[in-house]
Order: sequence, then C-alpha cells, then structure tokens
Amino acid sequence: MTMTLRRCLSLATAAAAAIAAAALSFSVSAFAESGESIVDRYFFDKNPPSGALIFQQRDGLEGTALTLATESPYTHVGIIRITGGGPYVMQSSPETLGVDEMPLEDFIEAGVDQKFAIYVTKKDYRPAGQLNSPASLAAYDYYYFPYDHFYRPDSEAVYSAELIFKIFRDIGHPIGHMRKIADLNFDTEAGRRFLLNDWRARPECQSGGMSRQACWERIQAEAIVTPKDLAEDGKLKLYLTTF
Repeated sequence: MTMTLRRCLSLATAAAAAIAAAALSFSVSAFAESGESIVDRYFFDKNPPSGALIFQQRDGLEGTALTLATESPYTHVGIIRITGGGPYVMQSSPETLGVDEMPLEDFIEAGVDQKFAIYVTKKDYRPAGQLNSPASLAAYDYYYFPYDHFYRPDSEAVYSAELIFKIFRDIGHPIGHMRKIADLNFDTEAGRRFLLNDWRARPECQSGGMSRQACWERIQAEAIVTPKDLAEDGKLKLYLTTF
C-alpha cells in the first residue's frame, strides 16, 4: 500500500468517525459476539428504516481510485429493499455485470472488512402501510442495466452511485450532485488506470488519431457522481455505521 493511499484512508477513517458520533455506531465484531445479525436487529422490526442506502468500500482498482479521488471509504453503494425473504440490496457493480440484487448480508460480506454505513432519508416518502420507499421500488426500472465501466452519465449503462442518483431523480427527490472529474483527485496512478482502462473503446475518444493523453484531457471535462456526493446530501442522515 502506498503512502498516499495510507494517508487518504486515514483521512477517510477520521471523517467516518466524525459523522458516526451523530448515529448508532457498532463494530463488526460486536455484532458477531452478540450472535445477532444486522438483519435481525434492524430489518425485521415493525417499521424498518425508509429509503435506506448502504455504503461500503470495495477492493480493486475502482475502489482504490475512488478512495484517493474523494478521500472517503465510501466507494460503493446500494439501496435496500424489504421482501418476504428478508432485506435485499439493489446495486450496480462489475461483479454482477450491472444492476442486480442480493441479500443484505451477502452485500455486507463483499465489502472490505465487512464494514458498512446505512443512511436513510430524513423524510419518510412511503405511502401509509408501505414497507419500501418509492426509491426502493423505482430501482426496478434499472434492473439488468449493464455496468458502466466508463462512468458516462448519458449512456444506457449505470455505475454504482449513478444508479442511486438516477433513482432519486426519477421519484422527484434528487440527492447528490455531479462534479467534473477534473475537480476530483483522479490524477493518480490508480485513477488514470481506472478511467483510461480500454480507453480506445471510449466513445468520446474514438475520433481519428486521438492519443491516450488527449483522451485523458477529454475525460477530465466529464461529470460524475460518487458515493460520497450522495452520502453528504442534506436530505439524508446517518442511521448506522460500523466504520
């Protein structure tokens, strides 16, 4: 691990600790020692939290690039849906090749050190008697959309944070904001490797004779939304964290 990555992870951890002071904070080991799961404690009660988003850190090049770019441990996000078989998470990831869902506990297991943070909407948008928020249900409009490795907002594919961004926009309660790539710290070895992966296939870099550097400069002008941009939105509040 490079010194730069260590420094960024340290900053991210400190930031997570600061926001955790205002919410329930538990260690992963505490759950394990109690013999009780996060599912048992928080998602089988009579009134589960509404519109719950779950943030985590993922291994790999994308996770490293996002951690360095945003100085946050939040590099992946999904939305929780309550079902008769328990809570599921709708997400878009490279591992699922796009938008798919999995049991909440399996989602948590896929994160680095199984750490996670759950945010909920400050306002409950659910109709009376409805367990799932309109956002949880709207996620189905994107079911099986392919994963967007290029992070292009105008494509027919979606990446992790973009899925959530579009869902809340669709229901009329937008959260997060898009920022130019140039305004984030993607100009790192990991950032360049991630965004320039298969760069010749990027639609914006296919004009005749464009070099790798010219493609990079073109990418810098594009806008993306990150998990951190979602988590910091004023319409959300931290509900539970194990960071």
